[in-house]
Amino acid sequence: MSAPLGIGPLSQESAPLRRKLVATLRRLIETGVLAAGQRLIEKDLTAELGVSRTVLREALRELEADGLLAAGPRGLSVAVLARGEAENIYAVRAALEAVVARQFCQRADEAARDTLTAAHGTLARAYAAGDLGAILDAKLAFYEALCAGAANSVARDLLGRLNARISLLRARSLADPGRKVASVAEIDALVSALLARDAPRAAALAERHVMAAAEAALGPAASSPSHDPETTQ
Repeated sequence: MSAPLGIGPLSQESAPLRRKLVATLRRLIETGVLAAGQRLIEKDLTAELGVSRTVLREALRELEADGLLAAGPRGLSVAVLARGEAENIYAVRAALEAVVARQFCQRADEAARDTLTAAHGTLARAYAAGDLGAILDAKLAFYEALCAGAANSVARDLLGRLNARISLLRARSLADPGRKVASVAEIDALVSALLARDAPRAAALAERHVMAAAEAALGPAASSPSHDPETTQ
């Protein structure tokens, strides 16, 4: 039996168990507890999480459909992104976030601006506390507020799928103390531009923030197309 993950059985109090299980496994991947390439052993997971094999398999299928897990000859494992695929995901995400930032400047009403300001404050506090789980939750809320203010649910859904794939690399980026400081400064500048309704500057800052995250996760070559067959662990 592999080493326990130290998370304990899941309760069944409010949300359906499968949804809670998906969220738990997704967070373990995002935070690097389940590392890229790590094989998932069903009997170990069912024993530790206190769920049935049927429920576990349903959750694993959903994560596989999102690209977080990959099937192999020995079963499912945490997916490993090829460098070129990761660069493409970051590039598309950067373009989408630039569009959303521009639209927020053009479309957001005062309520949307207040919601974004509140989400920004929560994110800043999460970064200050250094709680990775809180940072991930706060970033999700921040981008939800940004897309809502931009009145662009299409971009929200697309970004959700892209960010699910990038979560395979997020633990590496967020583990770098220097990147955390830079990320806070980048988001502060972005919010200032958004609230000033400076659409060109907001779009440029949104794109720059994503590409800086890409460089932190992949290295300096992330800003240019790559056909390197090596994979990023």
